[in-house]
Amino acid sequence: MPHQKFLSSTIQPRYSKGALSTFGANSSYPRIPWVAAWWSFTFPGFGHIFLGRYLPGFILIIWELFVNTQANLNYGIALSMLGRFDEAKSVINEEWVLLYMGAYIFGIWDSYRSAVEIGKSHILSEVEDAPVVPSVVSAFDIIILSKKKTVLAAVWSALSPGMGQLYSGHTIAGTFILAWWIFVTYKANTIGSWFYSFIGDFSTAIAIVDWQWFLFLPSMYAFAIYQAYVAVNENNILFDIEQTRYLRVRDEQLTQQKQYTLENDTIEIIATFEHSPFVEMAIHDIETLGVPAKNIVALPLENLESQTFILDSLHRADGRSVLDGAMVSGTIFMVLGTIYGFVWYWGPVIWGLLGLVGGFLLGLLIEIAFQKKKLKLFASRKNEVYMQITCHASTKEHLLKILKARQANGYLILPQRITPDI
Repeated sequence: MPHQKFLSSTIQPRYSKGALSTFGANSSYPRIPWVAAWWSFTFPGFGHIFLGRYLPGFILIIWELFVNTQANLNYGIALSMLGRFDEAKSVINEEWVLLYMGAYIFGIWDSYRSAVEIGKSHILSEVEDAPVVPSVVSAFDIIILSKKKTVLAAVWSALSPGMGQLYSGHTIAGTFILAWWIFVTYKANTIGSWFYSFIGDFSTAIAIVDWQWFLFLPSMYAFAIYQAYVAVNENNILFDIEQTRYLRVRDEQLTQQKQYTLENDTIEIIATFEHSPFVEMAIHDIETLGVPAKNIVALPLENLESQTFILDSLHRADGRSVLDGAMVSGTIFMVLGTIYGFVWYWGPVIWGLLGLVGGFLLGLLIEIAFQKKKLKLFASRKNEVYMQITCHASTKEHLLKILKARQANGYLILPQRITPDI
């Protein structure tokens, strides 16, 4: 995972890794520039939201909805894809299209540029070892930086775009995505079209839908799922980075205290954990048993080069999954399925969903084919934090109960013949 060794607890950083506020969480974790540019290509503003730049993203989205609708651009694109070029020319407003092009190109360019700059800022924040406050309590909300399940976030956004963002703690993004999804589905008569599609009345489903507004939905739906997944993944990474910093600061402070020597009836226990709040809770619980803080060594393990997984999970959140290309392909085929669904029997709803699933699987197969390393679907539990406790033998049973309750991956009681080097 991307972090530098701890430098100094007195550094006043100039570059931030992330921040929590009443309005949610955000981070400067580096994103892939071409992915940001791609999402801006599909819908201006999406690339900026993907990067965490919500204000320019919301401005560009509102601009897209207004100007594209005035130009009838979506409708014209659909007619062109169906080969009805004369009709496409007649419905498109050329003046609004000319106004559209400059801001559209700017959105793509600026999202790519922003991704590059955010990557540089993240490197500098790692050099400075910038801290992140892990919780914020206000009169409106309680925001806690905690680890969540990436797949669960994607599922919630698949059921209702915006819900996954609210689950991830991105309150502003979730509220905005939910609001514009409701607005666009209403303007497109989408609910009725869904209903008739699922009861098999495809002719009515096609007849009642508004082409211009409906064609906003494929990109919006795919992005909401992808962004929720990525948001949780980046929050999990930010949690790992901040806990790594906390453990290193704690160890530096304790090493300045007077060292101890082993006494009779003293045992030493080694345990391993994943990064989670349970690590800090275990330290606190052990201290309440009367074990001095200096006798509890807790440090992050330096992981070797890790394997790439198809899906990031609660146990492995390093941003190295292969879903970027899969979601790009899914979005393309969902748009195509929706467009051709206007003239095919099953209608735009069914063909759009089939395009999303089929395109996703095709993109995933392509990603897997280009991967040089062997892939696994999910990551299993792994050791990320090493803890060594030196305590009196009488506290052994209580200490082991604490380790089990705080979900330690495993533990070892060192034989007395081993003298630890602390």
